[in-house]
Amino acid sequence: MKIFTQLFFGLLLSALPYSTNAQVGNAAPNFTVTDTHGDTHTLYHYLDSGKVVVLDFFYTTCIPCQYYSPQVNAAYEKYGCNTGKVVFMSIDYNDTNAEVLAYDQQYNILFPSVSGLGGGGNSVVSQYNIQGFPTLYVIDSTKKIIAQIDPPTLQVFDFRFQQHGILPAECLSAAQEPGVIERLDLFPNPVASRNNLNVRLPESTGGLARFEILNILGQSVQRGVLDFTNTREGLLEIGSLSAGLYLLNVKPLGEDKTYLSSFVVN
Repeated sequence: MKIFTQLFFGLLLSALPYSTNAQVGNAAPNFTVTDTHGDTHTLYHYLDSGKVVVLDFFYTTCIPCQYYSPQVNAAYEKYGCNTGKVVFMSIDYNDTNAEVLAYDQQYNILFPSVSGLGGGGNSVVSQYNIQGFPTLYVIDSTKKIIAQIDPPTLQVFDFRFQQHGILPAECLSAAQEPGVIERLDLFPNPVASRNNLNVRLPESTGGLARFEILNILGQSVQRGVLDFTNTREGLLEIGSLSAGLYLLNVKPLGEDKTYLSSFVVN
């Protein structure tokens, strides 16, 4: 019965629409989009700085997209977590920011996601003439589509990346990233799991800031947005984190500055 179920699911996936690799070798249209956390991304800005960009076209109720998401996550982590040469970005079709955020949380998507309705994803889907989902294109500094990852498994990522000399890379923590780094104050510290952590910046930022919590292995365990509008203090709700030591990094939107501090969950 188990074998039959796996076979049936495999046949179901193969019957769903995928786009062809007809666009491989063609110029990649430029675009500017806003992800679900409010950050703006312009394709050519990445390419002009020598980055390789992976565009993952999807929609939230797409069964193959859900099925392959762990494989894409594995490739994201193997090739540097967007801190090295390779930048992953998801482009959604026809969903809201809230629907994409829920999808990202359910399937543990850690790279930027752009909703179709709220972030400009629908326009990019149209620009690239996407006919099936998921479709994953690799674009390099020549501003051309150099590969399609089909099917989007880690093995296919490795094969295509090796063809173009793209090597695995370690994920850098915020403490290793360029930019100005300052310390922030956290209290209470230690903090109990599921309680609130007060975050105080050394100066006012006047707006929103993205945060990320890393465990002692450098793995991201929680991220989101804090509101520092007209204040230096923000309230961070700690989820069900296990007891241990964590690193919090806070990066105000639009600033080349990162605030860091460690805290303990007891």
